Amino acid sequence: MSDSMDLHSMGNDPNAPVIKVNNVSVHYGETQALFNINMNIERKKITAFIGPSGCGKSTLLRAFNRMNDVIPECRLTGELSVFGLDVNGEGVRLETLRKKVGMVFQKSNPFPMSIYNNVAFGPRMRGLKEKDALDEIIEGSLKQADLWLEVKDKLSVSALNLSGGQQQRLCIARALANEPEIILMDEPASALDPISTAKIEETIQELKEHYTIVIVTHNLQQAGRCSDYTAFFYLGKLIEMNATNTIFQKPKEKRTEDYITGKFG
Repeated sequence: MSDSMDLHSMGNDPNAPVIKVNNVSVHYGETQALFNINMNIERKKITAFIGPSGCGKSTLLRAFNRMNDVIPECRLTGELSVFGLDVNGEGVRLETLRKKVGMVFQKSNPFPMSIYNNVAFGPRMRGLKEKDALDEIIEGSLKQADLWLEVKDKLSVSALNLSGGQQQRLCIARALANEPEIILMDEPASALDPISTAKIEETIQELKEHYTIVIVTHNLQQAGRCSDYTAFFYLGKLIEMNATNTIFQKPKEKRTEDYITGKFG
């Protein structure tokens, strides 16, 4: 993945999975967090990862754009490819990977600067200086994140003045400004009130038209409402993955059924 052309050239087949996971295991030091995970993530679909706390959902999500690299003792084996390219292969440029595979975290993390500068941060880091071009990106990203109408007259105001739900949508806009093709969301609404959560879910549904989305959630109702596919994890293993309706209505595994029906979790 020596440059962005590699990612574009590998992403042309509309029917090919955008992420392939083949026998992936992850260790934190001596502790194994994931065991031989195999799955495909389909293009322009929403895939939800569900399961109890500590079952490996976020660990796998962070592996997709190598956010686990910041943990010194973290080690991954197996093959994980994005657009057909091994993300852990030699010569991978992390800035290119993370541009194409954006991330929104559980806790909104706006930068202590204006709304405008938050969204402009990524494009400026890529060398974009022209104000007209930046203005267009800022407006487009905020519109996609369903935030433009609420902030268009106060773009110079600190992002820290926004409500929690607005801050999270700003973080989505900031990710979109980098022109990703895949968006990873780690519990994006867990700290929000029901109204803000509904707004985030509405935004996610609208984004599916243009992006592939993978979301980690503890909220089973949210997974049922939002996702096309659902993967159930338990104790570091992928127990079952299927169309969301199938997972929730006719799961094949007893452990999946027990989790969905609230017998444990």
